[in-house]
Amino acid sequence: MKKRIGPIVAILISVAIFLILVTFSDSILADSQNNMFTEETISYKELKKNHEPADAARIAGLNYVDASQENTTMQKKAYDMYHNGRTTPGKNYVTDKTFSTRTMYFMSSSSRHIVAKTYNRFWSQSPMTFVIVTLMYFLITDSVILFYYRKRQQLSADIQNVTENLRRVRKDKEMSSLILSPTDELYGLVEQTNKISMDINELRDDVRLRERRFRGLVGHLPIGVMLLNSQGDVLLHNQAMSSLLDENISNEIHPFIEDVKTYSLSRMIEHTLKKNKNHHREIQLVGNSQKFVDANVIRLVHSREDYEQQVLVILYDLTQSRQIERMQVDFVNNVSHELKTPVTSIEGFSETLLNGAKDDPKKLEHFLEIIHSESVRLSDLIQDILSLSKVKRDTQKADTINLHDDIDRILDCQSIAIKKHNLTVKQQYFGNPEVTINKEKINLIFRNLIKNAISYNKENGEIDLEVHHDEIENRIKFVIKDTGIGISEEDQGRIFERFYRVDRSRSLETGGTGLGLAIVKETLDTLDGDIRIESNKGLGTTFTVDVPL
Repeated sequence: MKKRIGPIVAILISVAIFLILVTFSDSILADSQNNMFTEETISYKELKKNHEPADAARIAGLNYVDASQENTTMQKKAYDMYHNGRTTPGKNYVTDKTFSTRTMYFMSSSSRHIVAKTYNRFWSQSPMTFVIVTLMYFLITDSVILFYYRKRQQLSADIQNVTENLRRVRKDKEMSSLILSPTDELYGLVEQTNKISMDINELRDDVRLRERRFRGLVGHLPIGVMLLNSQGDVLLHNQAMSSLLDENISNEIHPFIEDVKTYSLSRMIEHTLKKNKNHHREIQLVGNSQKFVDANVIRLVHSREDYEQQVLVILYDLTQSRQIERMQVDFVNNVSHELKTPVTSIEGFSETLLNGAKDDPKKLEHFLEIIHSESVRLSDLIQDILSLSKVKRDTQKADTINLHDDIDRILDCQSIAIKKHNLTVKQQYFGNPEVTINKEKINLIFRNLIKNAISYNKENGEIDLEVHHDEIENRIKFVIKDTGIGISEEDQGRIFERFYRVDRSRSLETGGTGLGLAIVKETLDTLDGDIRIESNKGLGTTFTVDVPL
């Protein structure tokens, strides 16, 4: 019943809107006719000055009505208005309306003569046109209403069918197929609903397949996993657990105590089995491995009471993380130490200047030079630290660069240091100098190796640069050879460590930070490149960098 009321209400609303529009249009027409009658009565008043009232009314397009007679319909109306006091000389116009006409009356003098004019109402202007427009209006509006009503009925039916199918899915029953036009609003929903049945069957197959794959998956996890029953017997384990415990764990069901030799881990498991409480702790395993692990012992809770309670042991290897943490602590300590020296120098000499040394021109200039030198060293150190933090970023970013131009720009920036030590730089380029690579990182490698060759070279020494672009293997090789102090064999294994210096006094003299080669090595690691060194004490050093494009 409610579904049928909808279109009826919509049709009634369309009728009401039509009546409102017609009434509004008739009102606008009435205002226009009133203005027209006003203009005609004004013309009548002017014409009366030179003509008889009847002639003046005729010329103005008005009817001259004798209100004392009742021969015609208009005279009867005028007679009634006059005797009822509705018309008085010079007063407002009087309008008499019928269904099809609107008649306006006006008395301009005290005589019983009235001017009047009859106008057609809105629907009487052109009755045939009005009827046609009315029929078209209701035909269009009712067609639209019925169209959307039927479409809504169809939509409701489709939604009900989809709902029923989803109910069948929940109860694992076969769904009834629905066929709709591709343009239908519910086409996509129905198509997806029709596929649910097939998806559920596939899911059932997947569940069985996952059960078979589960053991294989657990076996290849990088973390140690061991599943125990409520009696503490090992039901499941993986190879990672065997490696961490350094035990050949049997696949047969057996007590966990046969495999777990670390007392703290054994206590965690026993406490969980007895007290049903989870445990999480970082421990060091005993035995040959001596590894640090993050141990989790978790009681698995099942919703069904008939399921046996189980305990899951998870070991995550933290050995490498602890090594990295130690390296980070060492790095912070080294940075603090390296920063302390220039900061202490700047603070000390500036305090000396403030205490009166600034009044001595020679001391002032000398101390300012030291402060400037230390501030430059501090700036270089900060810049190198920032470079270390940035080398891991933008690994995939690549630009087309010209190796010849980039190396020339680096040499131009180092021209003062090159002239200071009177060094000779030789360059050789083989292959196409244009390559596509991470511009910032390759320039960081070139800049630090060139700066290193300048800083640790001898006076009047030489630097030989070779750049090879192998377009067949798509690689570049950069060789830089200096005639400097060289590196001993025992130091060559440590030169890529952060803050390691072969000659600390020479490094402090040249302003080195001890991070240049570390930056080179870590940057090359992000580019999958490598670096080789050939050096002898006092005979110079040759670095060879190989980078794939």
